[in-house]
Amino acid sequence: MVSCSLIFPFLRSSTMLAAVIAVSALQLLAAASPFPLPDGVQRIALTRSQQQNNTVPPDLKELADEVGKTLFKHIVGLQSYQENVGQVHPLASVSDTTSRNIYKRGDGFVSIQSGGAGLWTGIMEAGTPAQRYRVGFDTGSASLVLLSSTCTSSECQSHPRYNPTTSRTSVDRRKQFNLKITDSDSVMGDQYADTISVGGLTAAGQVFGAANRYPASFKNFAIPPDGRMGLAYQAISAYNAYSVPQTLIAQGLTSFPVFSIYLGPTTPYAVPEILFGDIDFSAIRFSTLTYTPVTSKGFWQIALDSVQAGSNQQTVGCTAAIIDTGSSLIIGDRVNVDKLYATIPGSRDIGGGMYTVPCASIPIITLTIGGTAIPINPDYFNQGPVSVGSSQCVGGIAAAPQTSPPRVRYWTIGDVFLRGVYSVFDFGENRVGFAPNRF
Repeated sequence: MVSCSLIFPFLRSSTMLAAVIAVSALQLLAAASPFPLPDGVQRIALTRSQQQNNTVPPDLKELADEVGKTLFKHIVGLQSYQENVGQVHPLASVSDTTSRNIYKRGDGFVSIQSGGAGLWTGIMEAGTPAQRYRVGFDTGSASLVLLSSTCTSSECQSHPRYNPTTSRTSVDRRKQFNLKITDSDSVMGDQYADTISVGGLTAAGQVFGAANRYPASFKNFAIPPDGRMGLAYQAISAYNAYSVPQTLIAQGLTSFPVFSIYLGPTTPYAVPEILFGDIDFSAIRFSTLTYTPVTSKGFWQIALDSVQAGSNQQTVGCTAAIIDTGSSLIIGDRVNVDKLYATIPGSRDIGGGMYTVPCASIPIITLTIGGTAIPINPDYFNQGPVSVGSSQCVGGIAAAPQTSPPRVRYWTIGDVFLRGVYSVFDFGENRVGFAPNRF
């Protein structure tokens, strides 16, 4: 297949400075790796807010809500892009980004999604002296949001809150933001710049928002987070400021301008992790990554060559896709998702953008990216039986609502795919790389 991507071997330096954020059980943090990371790497335990269990029925309303919240988050990113860059994002039309009141804002506008079936969270620090926060790591946004000390509700009382008066390095930007999560859930707050630390790397002057109310959507998590860290490009930042990885790179804290993510299973030899500045080849089956260019520097947006089920002919041709760790599902446009499931014998449209397939014959869905066919593990695609004892299981690819702006012309690639691959996000070359997980 002809593709705009090439396959590059990514050679690593033994002297690279990097930081690791490990998503794992605490007792496995010290597990030995057959390929040790460079000196100076520090692992910080992360947890997934809700573990997927495909032996029990999923909450269909929660999954449908997640689809809407993911698209809503992208809408906000499209508007931020237009305001920051001064032109309409390629994924949006003029009417998409100017016709609805949800786009109106003062000095900043942030969308945080609930994450549905799971959210990858870990510890970061902010301020001097440092205060610890558990935040969700999200490649589908670019803004860091924490809770503010001005939030005095019972929901906020149980979380660490940022207090600028207690930090010697805090700088008030004298700008406010309106944090819009859904049409009915929003908070406001102030923008600050302060010292932050993540994975042992400390950067000065990171811009973020301090929210004055705990988002209602966060209450649904088994472990409600203290905020959200966006990992994408400045162009979609609510504050028109560097995201955390961009700040780390700009201040020379990483030897390579990349971060990489492993979300596969925890084993004695690997734990899910985010690694700033390096690649952990102990988690990669082969030492070669398939790279594909970022097609627009805002989201981690790439070209998705095709999608097919089993050995059937491809049903989805070349389309834009956003790589989004904040989404547990893959989300596509209604027409093409319908076509995909139509090639799977026994599949059913159950409404709300969700579909089922026979539990006894979960298909292997293949995404072709950068000219390389990458199959999805059926266990990750299977979201569980539609009801107790049912022979039909919910599929991990959902359709975007036809009435929901933007007029969806792209796909969202979330956990269903990302748990089976090692992903590299390269700011220097503006590309994304994938390789099969070793485990």
